[in-house]
Amino acid sequence: MKAAFVIMSRAPIAGKTKTRLQSHLSPKECAELHKAFLKDIINKFSNIKKKYSQLDLYLSITPPESENLFKELLNEDFKIITQKGKDLGRKMYNSLLDAYQLSNSPVIITGSDLPSLPISIITESFAGLKERDLVIGPSLDGGYYLLGMKKPHAFLFEQQKWGNKSVLEKTLKAASKYDLKSHFLPEWYDVDTFNELLILREYLKMGDKSNNDYPIESKKIIDKLL
Repeated sequence: MKAAFVIMSRAPIAGKTKTRLQSHLSPKECAELHKAFLKDIINKFSNIKKKYSQLDLYLSITPPESENLFKELLNEDFKIITQKGKDLGRKMYNSLLDAYQLSNSPVIITGSDLPSLPISIITESFAGLKERDLVIGPSLDGGYYLLGMKKPHAFLFEQQKWGNKSVLEKTLKAASKYDLKSHFLPEWYDVDTFNELLILREYLKMGDKSNNDYPIESKKIIDKLL
């Protein structure tokens, strides 16, 4: 199945990224951690593309002038698009719309702070769109870490507040109103807070470092910082 996958990311610049981790890490350390996350998720999707050649990959970045910084991390599997909009919802919708128009295929969006997300969940996300209108990956904080759809729907992104526990609930209500059928992925977590970073550290201790699913760059930086 042909599909487009969009990864949303801020530029890994000290003081501008992973700011909620600055309770325990310096701005420079937060930027280093974010860069490691990006390296791992880029490598993970490139490995997936080796098996699923019809998967188009996009990195949606902000701010636009940071494109050269991202190019240092990317390979030829990815195309860069820029985030546009006044809030997170509008930026997500516009990124999905750009990818949809470029690829003319179902689109899926996720963030760059999910280095431990298993390849099996990623492949399930675009497989789920064969049977359903939406694919949703619920996160531990009451939101979602991934959202996929056969075509972009603006009404799914018209929430007043983002980053709170009602995001998933409101998204499901909007989908139900328009009779969209959803496929649910296993619950997972992104890494925004120090507690989530500790959860990731424990997860990495149990992982198989020889597996191409293993986020080796994240493991290195976490060992260094903690």
